[in-house]
Amino acid sequence: MKGRHHIVLETKHLKYEFDICRNITVINGDSATGKTTLVSLLQEYGLRQDSSGIRLQSDVPCVVFSGSSDNWKYMLDGYKGSIVFFDEGYDFVFSKEFSEAISHTDNYYVIIARKPLKNLPYSTKEIYGIRTSGKYHFPEQVYHEFYPMIEGSVFDGGVEADREYILLVEDEKSGYQFFSSVTDICEGVGGNAKFYNVIQKTGREKNICIIADGAAFGAYISDNLELRKRGYGLSVYLPESFEWLILKSGVVVGDDIQSVLAHPEMFIDSEDYFTWERFFTDYLKKVTEDDTVKKYSKSRLAEYYKTRQVSDKVVSILPNELKKWL
Repeated sequence: MKGRHHIVLETKHLKYEFDICRNITVINGDSATGKTTLVSLLQEYGLRQDSSGIRLQSDVPCVVFSGSSDNWKYMLDGYKGSIVFFDEGYDFVFSKEFSEAISHTDNYYVIIARKPLKNLPYSTKEIYGIRTSGKYHFPEQVYHEFYPMIEGSVFDGGVEADREYILLVEDEKSGYQFFSSVTDICEGVGGNAKFYNVIQKTGREKNICIIADGAAFGAYISDNLELRKRGYGLSVYLPESFEWLILKSGVVVGDDIQSVLAHPEMFIDSEDYFTWERFFTDYLKKVTEDDTVKKYSKSRLAEYYKTRQVSDKVVSILPNELKKWL
């Protein structure tokens, strides 16, 4: 499945309207915000269709998982070309086995969960809450909409000029190699799951900025942002991926790069890519494969990308708050 799918679900008294554009969407937030009601309406419509008094507008089937913890794998095999919704209460969605089962399938999955799903590589942009909006003005109908829980850049983490600055990146591959070429304050932590412990060991007396692939950092963002509440001077920058940064900066050329960047959901098929980060890696490799100077490798970054002229272009598209660190 690929593309952005606009969904409208309504009764005489309630209306939900939202878009789903990636293979994994997570809905969390407080009780009584409408999460379970959303699933219940979809389930009722699935059983009774138009006779339910519910109207569903969607260009693909929207189905609610209604199996048990014993037969979930069998049930998943029956879904094709659909958006599959999971209500709270299914522990198997937290398992590695579930992650493997839904990878590279022709479905999108919407999972209601209050805890991070550590085995799923989902985007920080696809973590939503549900709120009542004043956008809809019919007094007899309550309008619900999705809103993003995490913004792309978070730089209000108590930065103080007299503290030491440290950039933390996921590993020592291409992203680390690039930022190490423009600053001497960059450190690799050895994996997304290790940011939390490294920040704790680094301490509260330093300005720390995480640079991570937002396309796969959703399961880790809440724990790390919680450290800010405990007094850590933590800032966060979450581009889709380092490869996305390279493409966005304009230092490589290709016929459809701008179209891909503007509407990646139209090019990324869930059957081929479990995360957008992997797509952007393969795409950057493809557009540079015939150029010996610019040829991209994730493990060993070509010297072209470390030259001052190129690195300045990449740095120019970073948030202004982050530029001050470099």
